[in-house]
Amino acid sequence: MGTIKQVKERFEMAYNALPSVIADTVQRTQDVLLDLNRDQLLYGRDADGKALTPGYTQDPYFKTRAAAEAYLKMKQGLEGEHKGLRTFTSVQLYPEKDSNTPNLLVNGRLFFNYFFIRITQESYEIGSTGEAAAKIESKYNNRVYGLAPKSKEFYYFSYIRPAIEALYKK
Repeated sequence: MGTIKQVKERFEMAYNALPSVIADTVQRTQDVLLDLNRDQLLYGRDADGKALTPGYTQDPYFKTRAAAEAYLKMKQGLEGEHKGLRTFTSVQLYPEKDSNTPNLLVNGRLFFNYFFIRITQESYEIGSTGEAAAKIESKYNNRVYGLAPKSKEFYYFSYIRPAIEALYKK
């Protein structure tokens, strides 16, 4: 174990290495962060974990209620296919969305398939370069990017905490 001074020095060394270990883990697992954000949207959740609004039938994009209901019906028909796109199927972080809640799965060529992440030592930023991104960001006040609390917790316990524990075991 060592003297108190040696223990203190080892602790300080590990503590000082923490930011680097976290940044390295985020860099190494950036695809996980993107997948968690996509899954969150497939559950119809924003960065706060709240249901995305407006729902299809309240969305001003649709000129008539009938048009909104027709779109909602079409989306209902795709629900099974959309559930199959989730990455983290062994854990359900959010309740199933109701059929009126959007999942923002605008044809992958327009939004989902163009997610990116920028990582710095201090933070990360998720976005999309898809052609539908600007409209989606505007409609949902940029609340579509970033992990909601339950996603953050899952990420922390599955990826960050094990990296920290490995650091302290050295």
